[in-house]
Amino acid sequence: MFILEDMEVSKIKMQGLCLLLLMPLLLLPGSAHNTCQWFSKTYTTFRCEDKPCAEHCRKEGFPTGWCDPVALEPPTLMCFCRKPC
Repeated sequence: MFILEDMEVSKIKMQGLCLLLLMPLLLLPGSAHNTCQWFSKTYTTFRCEDKPCAEHCRKEGFPTGWCDPVALEPPTLMCFCRKPC
């Protein structure tokens, strides 16, 4: 019985050790942190749609763009252009 209990404790310690070794990888900034975004200067509408928003962003020199909600009253969708920083 004593050996079995030691094995269970070893499994728990090994899982904890693996978690500690993986934690820095989980905390490293991903590609989303290296993305800059701005409001589109040319796509200003009350009804934002992703495809026209992306087209306007490409004309403004950005690789991508899409509509995201903005915390205004009432909440609204705005066209954001994005590119790597």
